[in-house]
Amino acid sequence: MKKITLMAALFAGFALNAQTTYFFDDFNEEDVSDWTLYDEDGDGNNWADLFEVTDTNGTPVTPVSLISRSWQSVPLTPDNWIVSPAIDLTSATGDVQLSWKVQAAAATWDQENYTVYVGTSSDIVDLEAATVSFNEVYDDPNDAGTQYERTLDVSSLAGETIYVAFRHHDVTDMDFLSIDDVMVSGVLSVETNEFNGFNYFVANNQLNLSATTALNNVIIFNMLGQQVVSQKLANTNETVNLSGLQSGVYIATVSIEGASKTFRIVKN
Repeated sequence: MKKITLMAALFAGFALNAQTTYFFDDFNEEDVSDWTLYDEDGDGNNWADLFEVTDTNGTPVTPVSLISRSWQSVPLTPDNWIVSPAIDLTSATGDVQLSWKVQAAAATWDQENYTVYVGTSSDIVDLEAATVSFNEVYDDPNDAGTQYERTLDVSSLAGETIYVAFRHHDVTDMDFLSIDDVMVSGVLSVETNEFNGFNYFVANNQLNLSATTALNNVIIFNMLGQQVVSQKLANTNETVNLSGLQSGVYIATVSIEGASKTFRIVKN
């Protein structure tokens, strides 16, 4: 099921760009029949054995979501894979992002290791060798079992048919890993000569911008649509200080000679 998100609505406000959602699954229907499961550790446990974790009183501690366990009455050592159905990006241009939400247990049982692979084959051997991937050990600094949003830039795969795999592995005797709201979305940009050679990346609390033509200005909005940064630019290489912003996803619009380009950035 696809949702109209705040992000999509905000992007729709920019005349030269349009937001589109290529794939979305919130797992609320508790149906992963269109995904492919691999129990590589062979213990009979896998993703989607359950869709919600509850406490001893039966109160949910996760939303309805994809769940994989590293403890279930006894310690488990998962190597669990789940691979999405084919996601058609053959018409995609410009910025394409994969986003998801991740959660693990509270307190000291939260150090769940997982990897996200994105490739053009559904075969897990090919996916493990994919050049587009993300790995982390979830470790909530507040030990509160907080759900966080993550994003991965998959723009290099625009024009292809892709598969997204979540792998829970190299961990034992923790508790659970929850994945929710998996979405592949993009900004369709009208290409203009002004943005030939345009590049951007975020590092060390800075947005780094470069182009072959002098940049004019940049505006950054948070996910509520509020303007949080506005800066005039004058050179082909510019930096924008993001240290005053909270961690999260933002929308940036850059102007060059009257043309504009909108894209998402993630501030860690």
